[in-house]
Amino acid sequence: MAKKNKIELSLRPYPGSLTFTFTRSEYHKAYKKMFGCADDPNSNVAVGRFCGASTNGVWHFLVRAKDHETIAHEIAHVILELFSNCGIDPRDSSGEPFCYMLSQLILDVNTKRRGS
Repeated sequence: MAKKNKIELSLRPYPGSLTFTFTRSEYHKAYKKMFGCADDPNSNVAVGRFCGASTNGVWHFLVRAKDHETIAHEIAHVILELFSNCGIDPRDSSGEPFCYMLSQLILDVNTKRRGS
């Protein structure tokens, strides 16, 4: 089964979504759809990328990454941004909320990308 180039995830239990792309072309299409304009051409330099926007307190993030390391890196950025917006310190409770969300989103990315 072919791997998907774009997947949508919930940021549960927080309000919002994460659009995950694995190719530059999918990222640029999703960026234009999400923000209504073209992305910075310099974004092609980066291996991974993330951005986000809020509408009425609901966050929507867009990520591009290919390999497992970059997937984890970019998801960590998303969670840190989300926690900051919610007033949550990611170090609270020995970092457990951050770590649980990181592992859940990585599991979701891998499961949905394989089509399982």
